[in-house]
Amino acid sequence: MAEIYIPSKELIEMLKISSQDLIDLEKFFDSIPDDEWELEEGKDYRIVSKSGLREYTFTGAYTIARYVETHRKQSFFDVLKEWFLHTKRNIRRAFVRKKILDNCSSLVKRNNRFFLSKADVIAIFGTNASYLSKMAEAAKRTDTSLIEGEDYESFGDKNELYYSLPGVMKLAKQFSTTLTRKNRREWCDDVGKEAPPYVANTIVNLILDREKAIQKAKDQAKKRDKKICQVTGKKPDKIHNFNLAAHHLYASHAYPHLADVENNLITISCEVHDQFHQHFMGGTHQPCTIDDFIDFVHQYYPTNSKLPAWLAKQKVVLGQQQPIDERKPHVLYLPASRVL
Repeated sequence: MAEIYIPSKELIEMLKISSQDLIDLEKFFDSIPDDEWELEEGKDYRIVSKSGLREYTFTGAYTIARYVETHRKQSFFDVLKEWFLHTKRNIRRAFVRKKILDNCSSLVKRNNRFFLSKADVIAIFGTNASYLSKMAEAAKRTDTSLIEGEDYESFGDKNELYYSLPGVMKLAKQFSTTLTRKNRREWCDDVGKEAPPYVANTIVNLILDREKAIQKAKDQAKKRDKKICQVTGKKPDKIHNFNLAAHHLYASHAYPHLADVENNLITISCEVHDQFHQHFMGGTHQPCTIDDFIDFVHQYYPTNSKLPAWLAKQKVVLGQQQPIDERKPHVLYLPASRVL
């Protein structure tokens, strides 16, 4: 997932500081690169104009916020309380939680433990592969050493290395005791405290809630369509007994943000459903769209004159849609089976 940047103007508003305050802070960080506080271009911020205007990553914003909190009489917690609408403890770690949320699409439950890929763990800690490996080796030599099968394990088609949430906690402890930069130490310490409960509780529950929402939308679509196949016009009865499917006009795996939207669903018989996916599209793996279904109806059921008009209306309602990058979908779009 692409890095998210916070404009300087937005950061100023969040921290309740002036533009000059932020400029002075940037000069402070730039002037003493060997200080325990550090901001690194390309990692914590990027320059977006010739005047030197910056946009900050979550790690960079976190560093600025922590410095303001440490060196100002007014608590950073109090300043952001209304903005975040969370408890003081959650406010301080809001940037950390957002980083975790945007970088755990590999989440999977295995042997009653939740695991994240090495790539996601690297992104969350804001480090690189070699340094993570160094910290992992160092952690193996501590009293609470990393244990294979419990804290880390290689699995999957590519035999990729994964770390469990307890393993992430142990890595965080190693990072926070080894790193020399204060802001890096505190970031990693907060990752260790936040990641296990945030992933295992909040994120997992959101995934499960979404699955329920999808099923609810399907039930509502069938009720809206009076449990009649909208393609053939037939309804199951004692003589003609068949199953109905709630078909996603925009495929749920390619357009997951529409998976629980009733307007993206239409009731059809399972026979028609298979006919569309297998014969017309060439398999369920193909990312179908509402245009594909319109073409299907025109080609296979040309006598159904009402349905194309209804589909055209739904197309307007749903608007122009773009598929997500399936190489790294957002964690909240994962199927519930990944975390059960």
